Amino acid sequence: MQLSAHQVAQIQALKNEQNLTFTIDNTHILALKLDNQCYFYENLCPHLNKRLANDSMHCFDDSFCLIECQFHSAQFNPASGACVSGPCLGESLKAYKLTEQQGLFYLLTTSF
Repeated sequence: MQLSAHQVAQIQALKNEQNLTFTIDNTHILALKLDNQCYFYENLCPHLNKRLANDSMHCFDDSFCLIECQFHSAQFNPASGACVSGPCLGESLKAYKLTEQQGLFYLLTTSF
């Protein structure tokens, strides 16, 4: 999925403990930055396929150590996307990696 120049700029502007939601090709994406590392996931909780976060709120738990679903408080490891607490324990978020090819940026599906 190719990112627009605007989306790339927004990702590059993320500060630590911030997140961004956007849509590419009808796929809802959650980009987040923790410990100065960017992570990209499909913005859907595997429990009921509801969005983890929306534009008006952050996606973190109170300690800013885990991703937390806004609907049922399922918690996910930001580095792996694995559910560590909640109704979807044992499941994982769909992960993406950011790549650059000839000056264009893409999100590609990845697996851990």
